[in-house]
Amino acid sequence: MNDIDHSLFRRLDLNLLVAFDALVSEASVTRAAARLCIGQPAMSHALARLRELFNDDILYREGSAMLPTGRARSLAPAVRELLLSARSLALGEASFDPARINEQFQIALNDPLEALLLPALMARLRARAPGLQLSVRPIPASRQLEELDAGTIRLAVGHFPRVRAVHEQTALYEAGFCCVFNPALITLKDQPSLADLTGLPHIHTSYTGDGPGMIDRALHRRGLRRQVVAHAATPLSIPFVVKQSPLVAVLPELVTRLFTTHRDLTILPLHEEDLRLPISVVIHRRDTSDPLTGFMRETLLEIAHSVLTPAS
Repeated sequence: MNDIDHSLFRRLDLNLLVAFDALVSEASVTRAAARLCIGQPAMSHALARLRELFNDDILYREGSAMLPTGRARSLAPAVRELLLSARSLALGEASFDPARINEQFQIALNDPLEALLLPALMARLRARAPGLQLSVRPIPASRQLEELDAGTIRLAVGHFPRVRAVHEQTALYEAGFCCVFNPALITLKDQPSLADLTGLPHIHTSYTGDGPGMIDRALHRRGLRRQVVAHAATPLSIPFVVKQSPLVAVLPELVTRLFTTHRDLTILPLHEEDLRLPISVVIHRRDTSDPLTGFMRETLLEIAHSVLTPAS
């Protein structure tokens, strides 16, 4: 059953109600025009149309002042509520409440980022969106954007040096690099350089993909090479390896945060300007206006700010 006569809306322009709100709020054609960033003649024309629409003066002159009529004052709250509802409808504000969400949300995080971010993220989600079921997918970094395109995941967190036009990328954190070793088996000075590490055997992790990584490219720029004698599938096994073997590992500072309980290991930062690892959140542009995706992205940004940013 259609209970709306749409033909009645042919005379109604939403912009007229915006003009009405400004005119009644400012009680001045000049100030209302400035508020809406239009010329005074255009605002005067809008006032004339409003007078015709409502069969009322809307504003009347008393001395040097313009005052809203009694009918304009009575209409003003309803017009304001209608404009706020229209804004909420356009921006998706009215329909989204995290506390009422009851669905699954898929994201991709590598092992170290999951260990760092997931505890605080789950605590925040249980408090703000208890009906949300979070699913962290074990997708290799090299395939995360592909899975994002396919819709298998709705958000990815990691290092993405090349995104396409269909992706929306938001910076999360920029990590430096550290070297990790057992000082009982290896001797290094307190502020080692990459060159200092080339004479030592390395353990490397290929969890971000095959081929030369950021460390090897940085060494190549310096005309250097390192000797990699072991490859680990995940960086989380590395502290247990270097405890027992005279090997050194060069890893992002975010990863080495997970090793601080290994008190018999030494973790030293590398002060190399070209060794920086940007971490970002990526969503697909089809989800730019999706309120749940936006909520998850903003929540991750809040978590990263509190968890990853070093204390001052």
